[in-house]
Amino acid sequence: MLTTSIKKGIISGVKCCWFLIKVIIPVYLFITVLRHTPAMDYLVVVFAPFMGIFGLPGEAALPIITGYMLDEYAVIAAIGAVELSGYAVTVVAVMAILAHSLFVEGAIVRKLGLSVTFFTIYRLLAAGIVGLALNFIGVVFNLW
Repeated sequence: MLTTSIKKGIISGVKCCWFLIKVIIPVYLFITVLRHTPAMDYLVVVFAPFMGIFGLPGEAALPIITGYMLDEYAVIAAIGAVELSGYAVTVVAVMAILAHSLFVEGAIVRKLGLSVTFFTIYRLLAAGIVGLALNFIGVVFNLW
């Protein structure tokens, strides 16, 4: 019985690692390559005003948008590919955890018969409000 449990645990662990590798490596490579192109400079300029509302640099838009479209593991890969302060990583992580995988979870919400629009707006607003609150805390306590 112990041997069977160990085998199942190893197989489950390998499957989990394989899933993470399939998500993290492509996202990390894509954003790393993007950082070395003029497109990154353009994206930073475009998103800098919006990210500034949350006390974040323009580069922070990539991990947040990646999380909104994909999942938390993609956010981790994207954060690793851009240079962010510890404070910025915290804000990005919290915002992404509140509104991640919007497309996939939207499909699940639709199957449940709920409003996808309401669900998506609710989660994006929650992420925005918490991002603003964290920025306020960062300003008050001089965290960044």
